[in-house]
Amino acid sequence: MPLPPYLHCLELPTPFPVGPVNVYLAEGDPLTLIDTGPKADVSRAALEAGLAALGYRVEDLQQVVITHHHADHLGLAGEIVARSGARLLTHPYTVPWLRDFSAEQLRQEPFYMQVWDEGGVPAEIVSAMRLANRGLTKWRDNAPPDGTLDEGDEIFLGGEPWQVFHTPGHAGGLICLWEPASRTLLANDHFIRDISSNPVLEPPPHLIGPRPRRLVEYLHHMRRMAALDPAVALPGHGLPVTDVAGLLRQRLAFHQRRAARLAGTLAAEPLTLWQLTQPLFPRLTRPMDYFLALSEILAHLDLLEATGQVASRLSTGVVRWARLPVALGYTSPHDLPTA
Repeated sequence: MPLPPYLHCLELPTPFPVGPVNVYLAEGDPLTLIDTGPKADVSRAALEAGLAALGYRVEDLQQVVITHHHADHLGLAGEIVARSGARLLTHPYTVPWLRDFSAEQLRQEPFYMQVWDEGGVPAEIVSAMRLANRGLTKWRDNAPPDGTLDEGDEIFLGGEPWQVFHTPGHAGGLICLWEPASRTLLANDHFIRDISSNPVLEPPPHLIGPRPRRLVEYLHHMRRMAALDPAVALPGHGLPVTDVAGLLRQRLAFHQRRAARLAGTLAAEPLTLWQLTQPLFPRLTRPMDYFLALSEILAHLDLLEATGQVASRLSTGVVRWARLPVALGYTSPHDLPTA
């Protein structure tokens, strides 16, 4: 099924290992950009060239929608809003990241330090991750939003109503946009054809309550979006997804295999987060890769805990994970828990 004629994908190069990022221009009133790319010269130049090829300038934009708070998706928001006066919209979770990124980093830092301490992560790795995280400020500017988009809201693109879905998993404030007539899902990093998006470790909203189980949430919301039966899911990276149900099956099977391997590693004795991360990711070098690997392992431990296969215990300031002698288990990818 062809895309709505007013919707255009602009592929922007980035300085990140993930490679190019897709942003989307919706023609009509208001002229809307969905995501912006990072604050990098190559990204800005590609955005300006892509807009020019369609007959527009940055200054013509009237509305900018940010799908989640990662730098490759919102870094140019401040500059674009300053140049165009566009209205800026995002999910409430993402608002603090746009309003003052550095302040939000500092606010969340004690949460991560506690997780790393309890996980037995070496001090030199923690220090490297901390510095790399603070270095992300160079790829983005602050841009206070004008309004928010949340589950159940509606936004007009190309004169047509699109439904807003809040789909946390890869990021706590991630939103997908759905146009039922064309069965088009603007999925950003929720569905990516050739990459399994990382369930990034995050603190609870307002730092109150239990830590979110991002992978459990992610699998739940992947099922929920697949149930819409999209003809196409437009991703934040790579090519469009035309078999969403098939991709869902692949992702469920992948996470089941990784969880099973992790459970097998715990067969002999209780282990810390760091002890579990090393054998599954033995060749890490970049600080952010350590962060993503630790997020991945902790997310799968959450999944195993949700299915009754492992349990954690805090002792002398360190959390160790152990395999339970009698596990509830699951027999197929579709038996994985819901949020």
